[in-house]
Amino acid sequence: MILLRRFFFLVFFAFSTTASQANGLGLDLMPDKATALAGVTVNVVAQMNGQKLDYSPASLKIIDQIVLGFRKEGNTIESMNKTLIIFGCYVGEVMVRNLGYKWDNPTQKEISIGFDVTGVRGKNDSFSNPIGKVFKLMKNGQEDSVEHFYSVFSKDLSEVVPEKVGKN
Repeated sequence: MILLRRFFFLVFFAFSTTASQANGLGLDLMPDKATALAGVTVNVVAQMNGQKLDYSPASLKIIDQIVLGFRKEGNTIESMNKTLIIFGCYVGEVMVRNLGYKWDNPTQKEISIGFDVTGVRGKNDSFSNPIGKVFKLMKNGQEDSVEHFYSVFSKDLSEVVPEKVGKN
């Protein structure tokens, strides 16, 4: 519980200092804010436990560990809402920096199938929801690892989707 209180203090501190530096940054999550929110995650994790998030795919293991730690302590999604959002921004920023994704909002069609928050879009125009994945990690545990999530999206689509066998 002490760790959690310390973490919330650091999140508050990071938001207050980062917000002034980023012209009033808040959690009004839009594509142009996501990178700055990912930076908040880097600062908070460094202050919380001294671990360095470097936007590498390997750093996602740290996100998994921290979120699973919050879950193990009995925290709820509701009590961790803002924290999970900034952690999701970090996961998305790892995809942006390493896979060439870009921050974007879902299209109307994507909204109609359940995407309702800013996410990342791949070169093939596919939309991904790293913020939602962090929420699932908190809800479901290790089966929704963000490290695994990244590895799936880092594969070439030809490795994931089999080619059509015949054409009409």
